[in-house]
Amino acid sequence: MAEADSGWRRPGRDLCLRRHALTQVECVLADTHYPEPHLALDGTLWHDGLCGECHGDGVSGGALCGTCKGVGFAVVDAEDA
Repeated sequence: MAEADSGWRRPGRDLCLRRHALTQVECVLADTHYPEPHLALDGTLWHDGLCGECHGDGVSGGALCGTCKGVGFAVVDAEDA
């Protein structure tokens, strides 16, 4: 019998799927890869953090956040990480 989809994430069994704030590529690593950088299928590597503009909400001033493009996380500069 197939496992029912409860809507809850299963740590270590699900993919991260975090999107890059600028290019929107998705991370294809397991959701337990932190603190390693995110990785997309095209080879893009990035670190991110909670967006300072919308504070992770994805909406700023009643519209889609222009800093994180609505994903709630912003790319972190390697020197700041």
